[in-house]
Amino acid sequence: MNNPQNEQKPQNSGQNPPIVNLPPVVTALIIFMVLLHFSASLILSDESFYRFFLTFGFAPLRLQYAPEMPGGVGALFWTPFTHGFLHADWMHLTFNMLWLAVFGTPIARRYGPVGFAIVFGLGLIGGVIGYMILHFNSVAVLIGASGAVSALMGGALRFMYQPLLKEVDEETGEVHILGRRLATPAELLKDQRAVGFTVVWMGVNLLFGLFPQLMGMEGANVAWEAHIAGFIAGFFAVAWLERRPF
Repeated sequence: MNNPQNEQKPQNSGQNPPIVNLPPVVTALIIFMVLLHFSASLILSDESFYRFFLTFGFAPLRLQYAPEMPGGVGALFWTPFTHGFLHADWMHLTFNMLWLAVFGTPIARRYGPVGFAIVFGLGLIGGVIGYMILHFNSVAVLIGASGAVSALMGGALRFMYQPLLKEVDEETGEVHILGRRLATPAELLKDQRAVGFTVVWMGVNLLFGLFPQLMGMEGANVAWEAHIAGFIAGFFAVAWLERRPF
């Protein structure tokens, strides 16, 4: 795992820069999700597509009727994770992949692929818990990487507004960039940019979650609970990765 105080910097060897300047783990995850959705859309019928969602999406009702649902009891163990790799349509997928690229990149560069996977996974679990609390008896199926992406966002918030730490070599005078320090919750409360970002993001989630027609999504269920719970999970997960109390 990388030094948590430092963000990995791409090496510049004088060669042409890569076409995709994303960490490999982020690139691989995006490609996998796109190929999964493309394959399912191409191969499965509408009925099979829905059964596919029931088998690998998270359904709170499964806690009571697991044996009668696709996937049986075993799905209780995999759906808290596999739901994050499924998407309803191309717009849903594209939106999540854009945010995954934006906020997954700083997390992957700071903590490496293992740290990235931990934050992503905790975001999935946190999203499931948040969704289940308010939809325990719901027949709706939770799908999408939004909870995990929100966790990456919550984790990145802890350092993305912090000033760069620099070190000057006493012999050469060369300035070395050390990265950004992880801010405490108390410090973030004093940062107007961090507070403003959080308030706007939370407000947008509540607005579109409670009034999906504002996005032209009548009948759709925007899982704002999963987004907020995932955000909180990522916010505290990065402190654990850096061995800090909060």
